Amino acid sequence: MKENCQENHISLPEEFCKRMKIRLGQDWEAFLEACSMPPKRGLRLNLQKLEANPDFPLEDWKENWKLEKLIKESSREYLCDEEYLQSIGVQIGHDAYHEAGLYYIQDPSAMSVVPYMELRPFDRCLDLCASPGGKSLQIADRLKTEEGGILLSNEFIMERAKNLSKNVERMGYSHVAVSSCSAEELEEQFPEFFSRILVDAPCSGEGMFRKNPEAIADWSLEKVSQCAVLQREILDHAIGMLREGGLLAYSTCTFSEEENEGMRNRILEKHPELSFLGDKHLYFHNSVGEGQYFALFRKEGRDLRKEDVDTSKLSMLWEKKAKKYFYYPSSLKVFLSLPLLRIGIAVLEEGKKGWEWSHSLSHAIDLPKWGEALTKLPEKSVEIKLLYRLSLAKEDRRVEAYLNGQEIAVEKEELRDFLIADRKVNGNSEKSDKKSDKKSDKESDKGLALCTCDGLPLGFGYYRNGRLRNLYPKGIRFKK
Repeated sequence: MKENCQENHISLPEEFCKRMKIRLGQDWEAFLEACSMPPKRGLRLNLQKLEANPDFPLEDWKENWKLEKLIKESSREYLCDEEYLQSIGVQIGHDAYHEAGLYYIQDPSAMSVVPYMELRPFDRCLDLCASPGGKSLQIADRLKTEEGGILLSNEFIMERAKNLSKNVERMGYSHVAVSSCSAEELEEQFPEFFSRILVDAPCSGEGMFRKNPEAIADWSLEKVSQCAVLQREILDHAIGMLREGGLLAYSTCTFSEEENEGMRNRILEKHPELSFLGDKHLYFHNSVGEGQYFALFRKEGRDLRKEDVDTSKLSMLWEKKAKKYFYYPSSLKVFLSLPLLRIGIAVLEEGKKGWEWSHSLSHAIDLPKWGEALTKLPEKSVEIKLLYRLSLAKEDRRVEAYLNGQEIAVEKEELRDFLIADRKVNGNSEKSDKKSDKKSDKESDKGLALCTCDGLPLGFGYYRNGRLRNLYPKGIRFKK
C-alpha cells in the first residue's frame, strides 16, 4: 500500500510513511501536505565572475527575472547573498547567462551546507562525492587562488565525473582540480592533508521524492541499509584525510535516521579525535527546497592558518593531460599524481590540424590577467591568432544565434582588442613578427574573437570578412 498526496498524486511507500510518522510525530501532517507542493528552483550566483565583470547589470537582471532572496533562519543567516529563488516562468538554465557561468541551478536546501563550513580563502578543500558539482562550486567561490586556496573535486563514477568537470569548466575557476578516484585511493595519497572536507554522501534519496518519481520507485529499506554501509566506508577514509584542526561536513538529501543521525553517532563513537559542532535536518515542510541533513565535526589540534601558506612561492604552471594543455596555480601541483579530468584551465587542445584554443579558456574568470601567459604557450604553433572581443547585449538576436551554433554577421567596428596589453596574442612570440606586419590589412583582420553577452564570456568564433564562424562546442549548443 502507498499513501497519496492527492494534489500532485505522489504515492509514498507504506514503510517510508510508517517510519516518517514515528520520526516527525505532530509534524507528519505538515510534511505530508508539503509533499503536494511543487518544488522551488533556486540559483546561486558566481560571485567571482561577477567581481571580474563589474559592469554587468545585476540589479536589472534580478528585477526582470523577479528573483527573490532565499529565506533566512531567525537566529543566523545560513544562506548568503548569492542565493535566490526564481519566481517567474523564465526557463533558467537555457539562457546566455547560465552558459556564461553567471549562476548554477541548485536546490535551495542543498545550498545551506557550505556556508557552515567556515571556509577561508586559503583552505585546502576536498569535495569527496562531488557530482554534479553544486556544493563544489559553492566551495570554490569562497577560495582565492592568490591566497593559496585549492579544491579537489572528486567523483568516483566516471560518467558523473565528466559532468562535474563540464560544470567546473563553465564556471571558470582556475584553482580546482577534478578527479575520479575511490575514497581509499585518495586517503593513501593524502593522509591528514585537507583542512576542509565535504562528504555529500550517496544516499537513499528520500529528498528527491517530490521532484523525481523514479526515486520513489527505487526506494526500499534494503537500499537504506546498503547506503548506510557505503557511507560508513567513505566517512572513515574522509576522516583519515582531515588534517588536525580541520572541519568535516557530512550531508545527505535523505531523511532516514540510519543515514543521518545514526552516521553522526557512529563518527563520534569511532573517532574520539572529532568534536561535534552541530547538525540540522531540513524537510519539505520546514525549509525552502527538497530537504537536507548535515552535521559538522572538528578534528582536535591546530587548524591551518593563513601564515602557513607561503604565497610568495605561488606561480602558474603548464601541464599536458588528455591531449590538452592546462594552466593552473602551483598550489594544485600536489594532485598531479591522480587520474585528473582537469586541473585549472584548459588553454589548448589538440585538433585535426594542430593545437587550437580550448573553449575552457574563454570562461576563465581571471582571463584578463593572462596576457603574458598567452604569449608563452608550451606549443608554439597555434595557427589562429587570438585577436578580438565581441561584446553583445542580451537583447541582441545574435546571442541566441551564436548559442544555436549559427554563423553571425559582425561589423569590424564592433570588435575590440582581445587583451588590452597585447593585441597579437598568438603563442608564437612576445614580439610581433615583422613578416606578418607586412601582410595586407584584410589578411591581418582574420582571427579568433571572444564572444561575450553583457560582458560575460560565451565562447570563441573565427572572424573573417564581416562574419563570425561559430566555434561554440557542438555538444552544448542550444537546440532550436
